[in-house]
Amino acid sequence: MFPIKQWKSDGSHMTSVKGKLLIDDRPVANGMLHPSNTATHVMTGKDGSFKNTLDQSLLSDIKVNVTSLDQATVSGKRLTEDMTKSLQSASATVSVYYPIRVTHVEDSPQDDSQVRVHGQVIPGKGDVVSFFQVDKYRMGGVVKDADGKPVENAVVWFDRDKGEGFGKSTPTDRNGNYSIYYWPEDEDTHLSVTVGTKRYTLPEGRVFKMPEQTSVEIDITLPKKGTVIDDKPPNLVSVTSAGAMYTGVLVGLNLPKEVPYTATIPDKQGRFVITVSKKIWEQKPAFFETTASKFVEGSLTTGDSLPPHYFQPAEEDPKNITPMM
Repeated sequence: MFPIKQWKSDGSHMTSVKGKLLIDDRPVANGMLHPSNTATHVMTGKDGSFKNTLDQSLLSDIKVNVTSLDQATVSGKRLTEDMTKSLQSASATVSVYYPIRVTHVEDSPQDDSQVRVHGQVIPGKGDVVSFFQVDKYRMGGVVKDADGKPVENAVVWFDRDKGEGFGKSTPTDRNGNYSIYYWPEDEDTHLSVTVGTKRYTLPEGRVFKMPEQTSVEIDITLPKKGTVIDDKPPNLVSVTSAGAMYTGVLVGLNLPKEVPYTATIPDKQGRFVITVSKKIWEQKPAFFETTASKFVEGSLTTGDSLPPHYFQPAEEDPKNITPMM
């Protein structure tokens, strides 16, 4: 296990992982290994040793598997068939995560068959963890032509003076729908639409006032002639909308999907609460950590309880974390 570190411009968050490929305590030379965090393969040395570069700024479960033993030897001799079979199934996992401390466990006041597990994510000294919070808002809407028909493959652009705050939407679908996730600022914005090589803009000197800290729906009707968008309703209609993109670290239990539990969004100190059945907790389930990203229709804040299996670990996320008690 490696504790996660803050990314540093000097590269000090990178480290080397060393290991050995052995069979019956004897080194295996020239074995080919594949760490899952890289596309390259690693060959073991005469003493069975190998090393791999590890990014400690990323939550990860890195699996190291044996991929080839064609040139492998033990004590200078080729492997026997039994040795080969044994080594082909060998693997190891290197994990990077924030240590977790369980501070106390109490009976649930709502259900005496459940417990509330109070835990805390422990970052390195001076490190700042970005827990699940508003990351971006959504700008979306519909692009239509002058006859009211949806325009497909149009792209909506916006930027401020001198190209700052540049943003580009997804191409519109067959229904004219587009979307882009962005961090809005209450500033004047240049809004335009491209369809192929043609670019439509607002009238000269006109800007679009982007609302602050909210998602927004902007429906745009393109002109029948020319390339200037009429910036008044019904040709340009803008209304605020609910929801935002949330991104950040969440902590859960590594349980099958059919086993329900809830987890709260950690606060700034990394404190969270998991509510789970007493029977499951007595089995000492492992924890997992993930950097989740979800569009949430409503509003969430630290301490809010997320529904069962609202988030799941990705393949490369650390999911066998044993907490400190």
